[in-house]
Formats: sequence, C-alpha cells, structure tokens
Amino acid sequence: MVQNFLQILIFLGRASLAAVLVAAGAAKLADVRSFAITLRGLGIPARYEPLIRGLAIIVPLGEVVLGIGLVSGLWPTVINAIVLVLMGGFSLIVLFALLKRLHVPCRCFGMLSDSQFSRQGLARSLLLTLLAAMVLWGESVYSLRFDASPVTILLLIAGFLLFGLATGQAAKAMAVIKGSA
Repeated sequence: MVQNFLQILIFLGRASLAAVLVAAGAAKLADVRSFAITLRGLGIPARYEPLIRGLAIIVPLGEVVLGIGLVSGLWPTVINAIVLVLMGGFSLIVLFALLKRLHVPCRCFGMLSDSQFSRQGLARSLLLTLLAAMVLWGESVYSLRFDASPVTILLLIAGFLLFGLATGQAAKAMAVIKGSA
C-alpha cells in the first residue's frame, strides 16, 4: 500500500514538473524575442548574439522535450537527473539575478510572465528543484515504474503536447494584447 501511494506521489510530481516544463518551453517558443531580451539582461554580451538566439530556441525546446520525456516513462533516471540539473540551474540563474540586483524581466513563461526576478521566483524555482530531487530520489530508491499501456502513454504525451500548444497560443495572444496596449 505504501509503495502504491509513493508511486502515485512520484507520478504526480513527474506530471507537475512536466506541465511546468511544457508550459514554460511552449510559452518561450511562442515569444523567442522576449526570452532573448531576458538572456541579454542576464549579462550575455551583445557580441554573442548568435549564442543568445541559439539559447532562446534550444532552452525552450529542451524544456518541452524533457517535459514530454517525464510523462513518457522512457529512461526515467536519466531524464529525472537532467530535469534536476536544469531546475537547479534555473534556481542559480534567479539567485544570480537577485545578487547582482539585475532589473531584468523574467520571461520564464514567455509573455505569460511579466515580473522581474524576485525572491518569490527564487522560492518557486527552489521548490521545483526540490520536487525534481524528490522524483529522482523516489524512483531510484524505490525503483518505482510507471507501468501503463503504450496507448495510455501516447495519450498522455498527446495531452501534454496539446497543453503546450494551448500555452504557446496564450503567450502569443498576451503578446498581441500587451503590444496594442
């Protein structure tokens, strides 16, 4: 019974992380330009413009791929470890922005987020890092596996991709609304 409860908690943690990654990645892909502005504001010199443009596409694509990977059940230890490193990296970036007192818009969710880097953002990022650590630990210690039929997994993946598409469309709509205001 405890094993079943833990399996449900780990699955919910994976699904939550997947939702955050897919939403953030899709929203950034819908508004690559504003995410590039955030990267510049974090201190990447203008002479590295190709790097900025590349990161503005690669980071959100990686988030979407990792989010889908989390719900697919493929290579759970590898994907969970990469997600933990990514979330920890995001927490370090927020901490860096706070320590340097950078006044940069955090476009972590494209145009869906309109705030500066903040302590609340750091707390949220650290919470996601902790969740990623718990998912990695839970699956490695208890060898929990999400055993579902291939059809169920494909439906989960399709659902998350549709969620990402909807998030991207919402980010585009927000960009249009904010641009006309």
